[in-house]
Amino acid sequence: MKRSRRAVALLLFLLFLLPPWTAFAEGENEDTAPSRGDALTLPNKDQEAEGKPAQMSAVEEGLLQQIRDTYKAAKKRARRKSFKGYCGAYVANQLVVLGINTSYLSANGNNTFELYRDMKTTSGGYDVAAYRAKEYTLEEALQAILRKDPVAANILVGFQRGTSSAGKKYGHVLFIHGIRKGKVFYSDSCARTVDGVTYKEGEPIVCSLDSFLDLYAKYKLDGVVHFSQPKKVSQKPKIEEAISGTIEKLDAAS
Repeated sequence: MKRSRRAVALLLFLLFLLPPWTAFAEGENEDTAPSRGDALTLPNKDQEAEGKPAQMSAVEEGLLQQIRDTYKAAKKRARRKSFKGYCGAYVANQLVVLGINTSYLSANGNNTFELYRDMKTTSGGYDVAAYRAKEYTLEEALQAILRKDPVAANILVGFQRGTSSAGKKYGHVLFIHGIRKGKVFYSDSCARTVDGVTYKEGEPIVCSLDSFLDLYAKYKLDGVVHFSQPKKVSQKPKIEEAISGTIEKLDAAS
């Protein structure tokens, strides 16, 4: 009896010395799992519901919040519960909310680029740089912007024609809030499925530049517009302040 107890005690002691079981696949554990570097990580269920990937920097989190706040303020300004795919109205309201324009300036998706292509500055004091489809592909236009400003923000993309029946007739337009470390931060006026994740209207979309280009590869480009603040304007209100001020005014008026 004593021998059997000793045997059991010895077995338990040996088991205690063994490393704990992990749920990682063979050859891939906490130390040996491949590093993703700056690549996007797959979102878990909670993060997917919020429309954001894991492991984001404070600046990237700020861009996500800016998109959420802008969508909320744009709906209030338009007195809408949803834009229902009306891309021109969604982009136009975003530009007012962000202070890029001081008044509403809208058109169909296939006409929005035309509103800005010959402008030098917007009514909100932003410099305008237009990249026409006759001279640039979508990738070339975005790369040209990034060469001038590696952390570029405030980019309008206009398409002459989309792929849906409405898109073929009215085109499409969207607004990119920022491009950072090869990732595009934007939202759209309708649901989009990117890299296997479905995003609702106005929900922040984050994807690689390659995924963004692939998603709109079958759209016919009209042109790209980059809005940038002149360096000489030093007392321009921050975007966060512009959004907050717009929401406060709308709340007071309602």
